[in-house]
Amino acid sequence: MKLETVEHLLPEMAQLIAELIGTSRALKLIEVWGGTTFPVSKNKRRDGQIRFEALAEVVGVEAANTLTRHFGGEVLSIPRCAAAMREVRDRMIRAEFDSETREHSAIHVVSQLARKYQMTERWVWCVLKKADQTSETRQEALF
Repeated sequence: MKLETVEHLLPEMAQLIAELIGTSRALKLIEVWGGTTFPVSKNKRRDGQIRFEALAEVVGVEAANTLTRHFGGEVLSIPRCAAAMREVRDRMIRAEFDSETREHSAIHVVSQLARKYQMTERWVWCVLKKADQTSETRQEALF
């Protein structure tokens, strides 16, 4: 499951970061530093070079250069993207359930999914009852 399928759930900042450095690198940044702020250096002084190296370690030198050009001197608030990540997880659960119930009982599969995703069996059943969130269903929920 890819994050691109839930772009409509991403905050604007996450969409901008993904546009600048690509979705996979943006996802890595969110995974490592989501929910925090990161002072993006201009990469001129030693402390700025240290921050640049930390950023490059996560997203790569080319992406770090791109972020430095765009956000240099600013404090970047890196979103957690909880709604999008939750939707990706829920879609994975539904896909695995559909696949595994070809060979195993639904009760067995739900029990396995609950352990795998560290949630209760009751919550897995709730996830299975929900449909994928599309940009249309999100708009309906907002009104």
